[in-house]
Amino acid sequence: MIFSALLMSLAYPPLPFGFVIYFALVPLIFALENKGLSDAFKIGYIFGLVSNSILLFWIGWATIPGAVAAILLLCLYTALLTWCYAFVQKKWGANSFFFLPFLWVAMEYVRSLTEISFPWLNLAYTQTYYLKLIQYASFTGNYAVSFWVVCLNVIVYITIKNRKKVSWAISIFAILIILPYIYGWHEFRVLRLVMSEKIEKNDIRIALLQGNIDPKVKWDEKFLDYNIQTFVDMSKEAGKDNVDLIVWPETAAPCYLASESLYMHEVQATSNSLNIPLLVGTNDYEAKEGERISYYNSVFLFKPQSGYPQIYNKIHLVPFSEKIPYDEKFHISDKVQLGQSDFSSGKSFTIFHIPKGRFATLICFESVYPALVRSFVKRGAEFLVNITNDAWFGKTHGPFQHARIAVFRAIENRISIARCANTGVSMFIDPFGRVSGATKIFVRTTVVGTVPSKLNDTFYTRHGDWFAQGCSLISFFLILASLIKRRN
Repeated sequence: MIFSALLMSLAYPPLPFGFVIYFALVPLIFALENKGLSDAFKIGYIFGLVSNSILLFWIGWATIPGAVAAILLLCLYTALLTWCYAFVQKKWGANSFFFLPFLWVAMEYVRSLTEISFPWLNLAYTQTYYLKLIQYASFTGNYAVSFWVVCLNVIVYITIKNRKKVSWAISIFAILIILPYIYGWHEFRVLRLVMSEKIEKNDIRIALLQGNIDPKVKWDEKFLDYNIQTFVDMSKEAGKDNVDLIVWPETAAPCYLASESLYMHEVQATSNSLNIPLLVGTNDYEAKEGERISYYNSVFLFKPQSGYPQIYNKIHLVPFSEKIPYDEKFHISDKVQLGQSDFSSGKSFTIFHIPKGRFATLICFESVYPALVRSFVKRGAEFLVNITNDAWFGKTHGPFQHARIAVFRAIENRISIARCANTGVSMFIDPFGRVSGATKIFVRTTVVGTVPSKLNDTFYTRHGDWFAQGCSLISFFLILASLIKRRN
């Protein structure tokens, strides 16, 4: 299982070895053959420990305790998966590997739920460089791509296990590669024409400001004026490029901007003088009599010659980093102080309005939650803006993994995404998942690009994670049937 975890680790961005995942899980499947429940649990935990440690080590650049806690917690999901697989195998025999794709998707879906979720390593995200193979995500969501990946591994396992079925297995493997490719080729061919028409009629020109401000400088109050002035100057320069929207990254204004009247006036004055809306990442708070003060990770939209800016407060916060899970219910932060882990979740799915269209903003790792993104699109967003500050993770794989995950959100909803990161990767993603204007990390730069408004609603946008929910339901009844099935 260690070899399997090592192979799996090679398949994720920024490494260009996504194809390795087609057989990376085979050693794990062999390791689980005829294993007892406790042994299977240990195998799954070790597999998760190795793969998560390699793929998520970058969390330690921001917080070592947080990285250790995240890795140890996430290992439980793979351990529970292998335990369930061993349980099903014990009851249903040698051919139980056919159930593994359902169980795996169920695990990934459950991992995306609750306030302690961190669905960063779905198998689907290994495939973001193979766009023609993943276009069906607009129908099924990313979970079906994970299902497909596990199916490929099962076929390789069968081929090795039973040499008599080699020709049959190779044929199925080829079909599973060819069919998605044909569908993807068709989507590119047909929808390219539609998108071209939309670009000509409804193009939105956006400037992304990558300020590249060091976190130690960003959060030092002595440098607040430097922070604001850096982005004001970059905005004035970008305004010369005939853009419809200028985007500042997450917490570009590292203060409670609404309480800083001098800087509020300066940002609004900049928008007025340029006659261009400015989208600004900052913090906000709300104080109600008799209630706890609510602090928010926010984004303000300043529009030319307008009054108070339109505001969105981040809904899905990073567990233990921005928020203590379930703190609203148990008030843990009243008793234990954990630094910045005191933000409140926003309640409103804000849709921003500019003359060229409507858009929603995803703050930081909100982009890894397909259901959340879909909620914004269903509410009328015509394009998406993702602002983030990945400076905490240094020159590691983390910023690149984060950036590539957004490719699936674009494909699932056939919507464009403008991604603005303080230190990179800033880039544009079209409705097919194609990336343009991607920046290097830790450089100060401005990226200007044109995005089309949303194409037609996809099946996924209308119906959500039906595929993942179906796999979860099948897995539930499979476990239930295994519980009541007598041993042969």
